[in-house]
Amino acid sequence: MRLGAMNNPRRDLLDEIAWIGAHGFDYIDLTVEAPGAAPESTDWSTVGRAIQDAGLGVIVHAAPYLPIHNPSRQVRQAALDELRRTVDVAQVVGASLCTMHFMGWPHYLQEKDGYAWYAQLLGILVRHGQERGVEIAMENGPYTRHQHKYFNQIFHRVPGLKLLYDVGHGNLAPTRSLTREYLFSLGDRLAHVHMSDNDGRADQHLPFGAPATGRRLDLLQELRTLRSFGYDGTITVEVFGERAWLLLSAQRIRELWPQAG
Repeated sequence: MRLGAMNNPRRDLLDEIAWIGAHGFDYIDLTVEAPGAAPESTDWSTVGRAIQDAGLGVIVHAAPYLPIHNPSRQVRQAALDELRRTVDVAQVVGASLCTMHFMGWPHYLQEKDGYAWYAQLLGILVRHGQERGVEIAMENGPYTRHQHKYFNQIFHRVPGLKLLYDVGHGNLAPTRSLTREYLFSLGDRLAHVHMSDNDGRADQHLPFGAPATGRRLDLLQELRTLRSFGYDGTITVEVFGERAWLLLSAQRIRELWPQAG
């Protein structure tokens, strides 16, 4: 198991790389996001060298604001172009995995047409990545209603697609965490994991154990579930806010990981 942290795009990217490397993480989950890591205005060759100098691996994460679900075809095309540019960034900085968000589809599309739209979009991205030695993984979103069904349909249509499973997002289901359900159906596609806590009602990116009310994450059980499906890969500690909470959360995963086996 390897732990990583995500850069804050509002801070200087080179400073973020140096901090992540100096605080015991194995890789940077590099979100290619304005203003601090905009694809069109960043010297990515310099960023790649800084990552190597810090002794870090790298996974690239596409910006969460790219509107691939916009009703306008032209806007969706522009968002796809930005996703392809993000894959190009991954190649330059030495990442073998580029992750993106599931955003749903335009409201006027029928469900079957939404599947077809994602199959087309992701097919283009997967081929673009294959040409550059970069795999593409899609992240489950915080809106859990019917999403597991959507993922099964989409992944069936795009054989080369990988899964980024966000444990915090899976905890926003009405009654229970969805980790086991996703891994039971898509565990062979699992390439990366994000983890943070929440109260079961909103995607809060809290440190583990922080929610005072609601359904906090059962961290040990989540780690047990991951290990029961044979996962021993990358886990990004996606805890935002004070960095002390990020470091404590990473420490907690390291402490519990041996117990989860």
